[in-house]
Amino acid sequence: MGNTTQRPVSIGVLWRGDRGAARPAEDRGLAPLFDAFEQLPVDVVPLPFSDDRASAVSSQLLGLDGVLVWVNPVQDGVTRGRVDEILQEASAKGIWVSAHPEVIRKMGTKEVLYRTRHLGWGTDCDIYSSVDEFAARFPARLAHHGRLVVKQGRGNGGNGVWGVALAEPAITPSSGSRLRVLDASARDGAVELITLDAFVERCAGYFAWSGFLVDQEYQDRLGEGMVRCYFSHDEVVGFSRQWPKGLLELGPGTPGREAVASTREGPGVAAYQRLRRRAEREWVPEMARLLDLRPHELPVIWDADFLYGPKDEAGEDGFVLCEINVSAVWPFPPVAAATIAAKTLARVSEAVRKR
Repeated sequence: MGNTTQRPVSIGVLWRGDRGAARPAEDRGLAPLFDAFEQLPVDVVPLPFSDDRASAVSSQLLGLDGVLVWVNPVQDGVTRGRVDEILQEASAKGIWVSAHPEVIRKMGTKEVLYRTRHLGWGTDCDIYSSVDEFAARFPARLAHHGRLVVKQGRGNGGNGVWGVALAEPAITPSSGSRLRVLDASARDGAVELITLDAFVERCAGYFAWSGFLVDQEYQDRLGEGMVRCYFSHDEVVGFSRQWPKGLLELGPGTPGREAVASTREGPGVAAYQRLRRRAEREWVPEMARLLDLRPHELPVIWDADFLYGPKDEAGEDGFVLCEINVSAVWPFPPVAAATIAAKTLARVSEAVRKR
Protein backbone atom coordinates (compact mmCIF):
# COMPACT_ATOMS: atom_id res chain seq x y z
CA MET A 1 0.00 0.00 0.00
CA GLY A 2 1.35 3.48 -0.86
CA ASN A 3 2.35 5.88 1.88
CA THR A 4 -0.22 8.71 1.94
CA THR A 5 1.26 10.82 4.76
CA GLN A 6 2.24 14.38 3.97
CA ARG A 7 5.29 14.51 6.21
CA PRO A 8 8.57 15.65 4.66
CA VAL A 9 10.73 12.79 3.53
CA SER A 10 13.79 12.11 5.67
CA ILE A 11 17.15 11.87 3.93
CA GLY A 12 20.44 11.01 5.53
CA VAL A 13 23.78 12.39 4.39
CA LEU A 14 26.46 9.85 5.28
CA TRP A 15 30.20 10.55 5.21
CA ARG A 16 33.21 9.23 7.05
CA GLY A 17 33.92 11.85 9.68
CA ASP A 18 33.51 13.29 13.14
CA ARG A 19 30.32 12.23 14.89
CA GLY A 20 30.28 15.56 16.71
CA ALA A 21 29.98 17.52 13.48
CA ALA A 22 26.53 18.92 12.79
CA ARG A 23 27.21 18.80 9.07
CA PRO A 24 30.26 18.04 6.94
CA ALA A 25 33.09 20.52 7.09
CA GLU A 26 32.86 23.34 4.59
CA ASP A 27 35.97 22.13 2.77
CA ARG A 28 34.19 18.90 1.89
CA GLY A 29 31.98 20.88 -0.48
CA LEU A 30 28.61 19.60 0.75
CA ALA A 31 27.40 22.87 2.29
CA PRO A 32 25.62 23.92 -0.95
CA LEU A 33 23.70 20.64 -0.91
CA PHE A 34 22.50 21.20 2.65
CA ASP A 35 21.46 24.71 1.61
CA ALA A 36 19.55 23.34 -1.40
CA PHE A 37 17.70 20.82 0.78
CA GLU A 38 16.57 23.65 3.04
CA GLN A 39 14.47 24.94 0.12
CA LEU A 40 12.65 21.61 -0.19
CA PRO A 41 10.23 19.62 2.00
CA VAL A 42 13.03 17.42 3.33
CA ASP A 43 14.30 16.53 6.79
CA VAL A 44 18.07 16.11 6.42
CA VAL A 45 19.87 13.91 8.95
CA PRO A 46 23.70 14.14 9.08
CA LEU A 47 25.26 10.69 9.49
CA PRO A 48 29.00 10.98 10.18
CA PHE A 49 30.35 7.46 10.03
CA SER A 50 33.18 5.46 11.51
CA ASP A 51 33.48 1.69 11.72
CA ASP A 52 33.38 1.73 15.53
CA ARG A 53 29.91 3.27 15.50
CA ALA A 54 28.52 1.33 12.55
CA SER A 55 25.66 -0.16 14.59
CA ALA A 56 24.46 3.26 15.77
CA VAL A 57 24.54 4.67 12.24
CA SER A 58 22.71 1.61 10.94
CA SER A 59 19.94 2.11 13.49
CA GLN A 60 19.56 5.76 12.47
CA LEU A 61 19.57 4.88 8.80
CA LEU A 62 16.81 2.30 9.13
CA GLY A 63 14.49 5.06 10.37
CA LEU A 64 14.99 7.20 7.25
CA ASP A 65 13.49 7.25 3.76
CA GLY A 66 16.74 7.60 1.85
CA VAL A 67 20.44 8.30 2.12
CA LEU A 68 23.18 9.99 0.10
CA VAL A 69 26.62 8.53 0.71
CA TRP A 70 30.14 9.96 0.51
CA VAL A 71 32.64 7.26 1.55
CA ASN A 72 35.87 6.55 -0.35
CA PRO A 73 36.78 2.96 -1.30
CA VAL A 74 39.88 3.24 0.93
CA GLN A 75 40.44 6.02 3.46
CA ASP A 76 42.96 6.15 6.29
CA GLY A 77 43.71 2.49 5.71
CA VAL A 78 40.06 1.43 6.08
CA THR A 79 37.86 0.07 3.28
CA ARG A 80 34.16 0.79 2.91
CA GLY A 81 33.19 -2.85 3.44
CA ARG A 82 31.18 -2.14 6.61
CA VAL A 83 29.44 0.82 5.00
CA ASP A 84 28.33 -1.33 2.08
CA GLU A 85 26.88 -3.95 4.44
CA ILE A 86 24.77 -1.29 6.15
CA LEU A 87 23.60 0.19 2.86
CA GLN A 88 22.62 -3.22 1.48
CA GLU A 89 20.55 -3.90 4.58
CA ALA A 90 18.84 -0.52 4.33
CA SER A 91 18.09 -0.94 0.63
CA ALA A 92 16.55 -4.37 1.27
CA LYS A 93 14.08 -2.64 3.61
CA GLY A 94 13.00 -0.15 0.94
CA ILE A 95 15.27 2.75 1.85
CA TRP A 96 16.59 4.56 -1.22
CA VAL A 97 20.42 4.60 -1.44
CA SER A 98 22.75 6.58 -3.70
CA ALA A 99 25.21 5.49 -4.72
CA HIS A 100 23.98 1.95 -4.15
CA PRO A 101 26.78 -0.60 -3.59
CA GLU A 102 25.54 -2.68 -6.53
CA VAL A 103 25.66 0.35 -8.81
CA ILE A 104 29.17 1.13 -7.57
CA ARG A 105 30.24 -2.40 -8.46
CA LYS A 106 28.86 -1.96 -11.97
CA MET A 107 30.20 1.49 -12.84
CA GLY A 108 32.38 2.77 -9.99
CA THR A 109 35.30 0.36 -10.30
CA LYS A 110 38.02 0.28 -12.93
CA GLU A 111 36.29 -2.68 -14.57
CA VAL A 112 34.11 -0.11 -16.34
CA LEU A 113 37.16 0.89 -18.40
CA TYR A 114 37.35 -2.63 -19.78
CA ARG A 115 33.62 -3.18 -20.24
CA THR A 116 33.15 0.12 -22.10
CA ARG A 117 36.40 0.05 -24.06
CA HIS A 118 34.49 -0.17 -27.36
CA LEU A 119 32.44 2.98 -26.70
CA GLY A 120 33.47 6.36 -28.06
CA TRP A 121 35.32 7.19 -24.85
CA GLY A 122 37.24 3.90 -24.75
CA THR A 123 40.78 2.87 -25.53
CA ASP A 124 42.79 -0.35 -25.63
CA CYS A 125 42.45 -1.96 -22.20
CA ASP A 126 42.84 -5.36 -20.56
CA ILE A 127 41.66 -6.86 -17.27
CA TYR A 128 43.31 -9.45 -15.01
CA SER A 129 41.45 -11.43 -12.35
CA SER A 130 44.53 -13.02 -10.76
CA VAL A 131 48.23 -12.40 -10.35
CA ASP A 132 48.89 -15.42 -12.57
CA GLU A 133 46.86 -13.86 -15.40
CA PHE A 134 48.73 -10.60 -14.90
CA ALA A 135 52.13 -12.29 -15.01
CA ALA A 136 51.15 -14.23 -18.14
CA ARG A 137 49.60 -11.50 -20.32
CA PHE A 138 50.92 -8.16 -19.13
CA PRO A 139 54.50 -8.51 -20.45
CA ALA A 140 53.37 -8.93 -24.06
CA ARG A 141 51.00 -5.98 -23.82
CA LEU A 142 53.75 -3.83 -22.35
CA ALA A 143 56.08 -4.84 -25.16
CA HIS A 144 53.40 -3.94 -27.72
CA HIS A 145 52.54 -0.53 -26.25
CA GLY A 146 55.86 0.36 -24.64
CA ARG A 147 54.01 2.23 -21.89
CA LEU A 148 50.84 1.41 -19.96
CA VAL A 149 48.93 2.57 -16.91
CA VAL A 150 48.06 -0.17 -14.40
CA LYS A 151 45.17 0.37 -11.97
CA GLN A 152 43.78 -1.67 -9.11
CA GLY A 153 40.06 -2.38 -9.34
CA ARG A 154 38.96 -0.08 -6.51
CA GLY A 155 40.87 2.81 -5.07
CA ASN A 156 41.14 6.57 -4.84
CA GLY A 157 43.77 9.26 -4.63
CA GLY A 158 46.05 7.46 -7.06
CA ASN A 159 46.46 4.48 -4.73
CA GLY A 160 47.30 1.39 -6.76
CA VAL A 161 47.78 3.33 -10.00
CA TRP A 162 51.13 2.96 -11.76
CA GLY A 163 52.69 4.27 -14.92
CA VAL A 164 54.84 1.48 -16.36
CA ALA A 165 57.30 1.58 -19.25
CA LEU A 166 60.08 -0.66 -20.48
CA ALA A 167 63.52 0.64 -19.53
CA GLU A 168 64.96 -1.08 -22.61
CA PRO A 169 63.11 -2.28 -25.72
CA ALA A 170 62.20 -5.96 -25.71
CA ILE A 171 60.14 -8.20 -27.97
CA THR A 172 58.66 -9.77 -24.85
CA PRO A 173 60.04 -8.74 -21.45
CA SER A 174 61.49 -11.47 -19.28
CA SER A 175 61.17 -11.74 -15.51
CA GLY A 176 64.38 -9.78 -15.01
CA SER A 177 63.61 -7.03 -17.53
CA ARG A 178 63.82 -3.58 -16.02
CA LEU A 179 60.80 -1.29 -15.89
CA ARG A 180 60.42 2.43 -15.35
CA VAL A 181 57.63 2.81 -12.80
CA LEU A 182 55.81 5.88 -11.46
CA ASP A 183 53.50 5.80 -8.44
CA ALA A 184 50.47 8.02 -9.15
CA SER A 185 49.79 8.53 -5.45
CA ALA A 186 53.25 10.06 -4.92
CA ARG A 187 52.66 12.88 -7.45
CA ASP A 188 56.37 13.72 -7.47
CA GLY A 189 57.29 12.52 -10.96
CA ALA A 190 60.00 10.26 -9.54
CA VAL A 191 60.85 7.18 -11.59
CA GLU A 192 61.74 3.88 -9.95
CA LEU A 193 63.68 1.19 -11.82
CA ILE A 194 62.56 -2.31 -10.84
CA THR A 195 62.34 -5.71 -12.51
CA LEU A 196 59.19 -7.07 -14.09
CA ASP A 197 59.04 -9.81 -11.44
CA ALA A 198 59.25 -7.25 -8.65
CA PHE A 199 56.44 -5.18 -10.15
CA VAL A 200 54.18 -8.21 -10.54
CA GLU A 201 54.84 -9.14 -6.91
CA ARG A 202 54.05 -5.58 -5.83
CA CYS A 203 50.69 -5.75 -7.57
CA ALA A 204 49.74 -9.15 -6.14
CA GLY A 205 48.18 -7.64 -3.03
CA TYR A 206 45.68 -5.57 -4.99
CA PHE A 207 43.70 -8.64 -5.98
CA ALA A 208 42.71 -9.36 -2.37
CA TRP A 209 40.85 -6.07 -1.91
CA SER A 210 39.89 -4.87 -5.36
CA GLY A 211 39.56 -8.25 -7.08
CA PHE A 212 41.34 -7.41 -10.30
CA LEU A 213 43.70 -5.11 -12.17
CA VAL A 214 43.23 -3.28 -15.44
CA ASP A 215 45.77 -1.75 -17.74
CA GLN A 216 45.12 1.08 -20.16
CA GLU A 217 47.06 2.92 -22.85
CA TYR A 218 49.08 5.87 -21.57
CA GLN A 219 47.75 9.14 -23.01
CA ASP A 220 50.48 11.35 -24.42
CA ARG A 221 48.45 14.53 -23.82
CA LEU A 222 48.31 14.00 -20.06
CA GLY A 223 50.28 17.18 -19.50
CA GLU A 224 47.40 19.19 -21.02
CA GLY A 225 45.18 18.34 -18.09
CA MET A 226 41.92 16.49 -17.59
CA VAL A 227 38.22 17.38 -17.76
CA ARG A 228 36.00 16.07 -14.97
CA CYS A 229 32.39 15.86 -16.07
CA TYR A 230 29.78 15.79 -13.29
CA PHE A 231 26.45 14.03 -13.75
CA SER A 232 23.17 13.71 -11.92
CA HIS A 233 21.70 10.48 -13.29
CA ASP A 234 22.29 10.95 -17.05
CA GLU A 235 22.39 14.76 -17.05
CA VAL A 236 25.61 16.79 -17.09
CA VAL A 237 25.52 19.24 -14.18
CA GLY A 238 29.02 20.70 -14.29
CA PHE A 239 32.66 20.51 -15.27
CA SER A 240 36.04 20.82 -13.63
CA ARG A 241 39.36 21.35 -15.41
CA GLN A 242 42.15 19.62 -13.52
CA TRP A 243 45.87 19.03 -13.95
CA PRO A 244 46.86 15.62 -12.54
CA LYS A 245 50.56 15.23 -11.84
CA GLY A 246 50.80 11.64 -10.65
CA LEU A 247 52.04 10.04 -13.87
CA LEU A 248 54.02 12.95 -15.33
CA GLU A 249 57.66 11.91 -15.32
CA LEU A 250 60.23 14.40 -14.03
CA GLY A 251 63.93 13.83 -14.56
CA PRO A 252 66.49 14.32 -11.77
CA GLY A 253 66.79 18.00 -10.93
CA THR A 254 63.76 18.92 -13.03
CA PRO A 255 61.48 21.33 -11.16
CA GLY A 256 57.96 20.14 -10.64
CA ARG A 257 55.14 21.75 -12.57
CA GLU A 258 53.66 24.73 -10.82
CA ALA A 259 50.36 23.84 -9.22
CA VAL A 260 47.33 25.13 -11.12
CA ALA A 261 44.07 25.52 -9.26
CA SER A 262 41.23 23.32 -10.48
CA THR A 263 38.11 25.06 -11.71
CA ARG A 264 34.52 23.99 -11.07
CA GLU A 265 31.91 25.39 -13.40
CA GLY A 266 28.32 24.81 -14.48
CA PRO A 267 27.17 22.70 -17.41
CA GLY A 268 26.99 25.57 -19.88
CA VAL A 269 30.74 26.17 -20.32
CA ALA A 270 31.18 26.75 -24.06
CA ALA A 271 34.49 24.90 -24.33
CA TYR A 272 32.94 21.60 -23.21
CA GLN A 273 29.65 21.52 -25.08
CA ARG A 274 30.86 18.96 -27.63
CA LEU A 275 31.94 16.72 -24.76
CA ARG A 276 28.60 17.31 -23.05
CA ARG A 277 26.58 16.36 -26.13
CA ARG A 278 28.54 13.17 -26.71
CA ALA A 279 28.34 12.20 -23.04
CA GLU A 280 24.59 12.80 -22.67
CA ARG A 281 23.48 11.53 -26.08
CA GLU A 282 25.90 8.67 -26.75
CA TRP A 283 28.33 7.50 -24.09
CA VAL A 284 26.25 7.51 -20.91
CA PRO A 285 23.13 5.93 -22.50
CA GLU A 286 25.36 3.28 -24.12
CA MET A 287 27.12 2.62 -20.82
CA ALA A 288 23.80 2.34 -18.96
CA ARG A 289 22.48 -0.21 -21.47
CA LEU A 290 25.71 -2.18 -21.36
CA LEU A 291 25.68 -2.30 -17.55
CA ASP A 292 21.91 -2.99 -17.36
CA LEU A 293 21.14 0.25 -15.53
CA ARG A 294 18.13 2.46 -16.14
CA PRO A 295 18.82 6.22 -16.20
CA HIS A 296 17.21 6.84 -12.81
CA GLU A 297 19.36 4.08 -11.30
CA LEU A 298 22.52 6.02 -12.06
CA PRO A 299 23.73 7.93 -8.97
CA VAL A 300 22.34 11.39 -8.30
CA ILE A 301 25.94 12.62 -8.25
CA TRP A 302 28.83 10.97 -10.05
CA ASP A 303 31.62 12.05 -12.33
CA ALA A 304 33.70 10.82 -15.23
CA ASP A 305 37.31 11.90 -15.71
CA PHE A 306 38.35 12.43 -19.32
CA LEU A 307 41.91 12.73 -20.58
CA TYR A 308 42.64 14.43 -23.87
CA GLY A 309 43.07 11.83 -26.59
CA PRO A 310 44.16 12.14 -30.22
CA LYS A 311 42.49 14.89 -32.21
CA ASP A 312 40.22 13.93 -35.09
CA GLU A 313 40.62 14.92 -38.74
CA ALA A 314 38.82 18.21 -38.10
CA GLY A 315 41.22 19.08 -35.29
CA GLU A 316 38.64 18.49 -32.56
CA ASP A 317 39.81 17.07 -29.26
CA GLY A 318 39.25 13.41 -28.58
CA PHE A 319 38.48 12.28 -25.03
CA VAL A 320 39.45 9.05 -23.27
CA LEU A 321 37.75 7.84 -20.11
CA CYS A 322 40.26 7.73 -17.26
CA GLU A 323 37.91 6.64 -14.48
CA ILE A 324 34.41 7.03 -13.07
CA ASN A 325 34.00 8.30 -9.51
CA VAL A 326 30.87 7.26 -7.66
CA SER A 327 31.70 6.57 -4.02
CA ALA A 328 32.58 10.06 -2.75
CA VAL A 329 32.17 12.81 -5.34
CA TRP A 330 33.17 16.00 -3.61
CA PRO A 331 33.59 18.81 -4.05
CA PHE A 332 31.27 19.30 -7.01
CA PRO A 333 30.23 22.58 -8.69
CA PRO A 334 27.96 24.42 -6.22
CA VAL A 335 25.56 25.22 -9.05
CA ALA A 336 24.79 21.49 -9.28
CA ALA A 337 23.46 21.28 -5.72
CA ALA A 338 19.88 22.28 -6.57
CA THR A 339 19.60 19.60 -9.25
CA ILE A 340 21.10 16.94 -6.98
CA ALA A 341 18.69 17.84 -4.17
CA ALA A 342 15.65 17.90 -6.46
CA LYS A 343 16.45 14.55 -8.05
CA THR A 344 17.15 13.02 -4.65
CA LEU A 345 13.76 14.18 -3.40
CA ALA A 346 12.07 12.74 -6.49
CA ARG A 347 13.75 9.35 -6.13
CA VAL A 348 13.12 9.10 -2.38
CA SER A 349 9.48 10.11 -2.81
CA GLU A 350 9.07 7.34 -5.40
CA ALA A 351 10.59 4.83 -2.99
CA VAL A 352 8.23 5.94 -0.20
CA ARG A 353 5.17 5.57 -2.44
CA LYS A 354 6.17 2.01 -3.35
CA ARG A 355 6.37 0.80 0.23
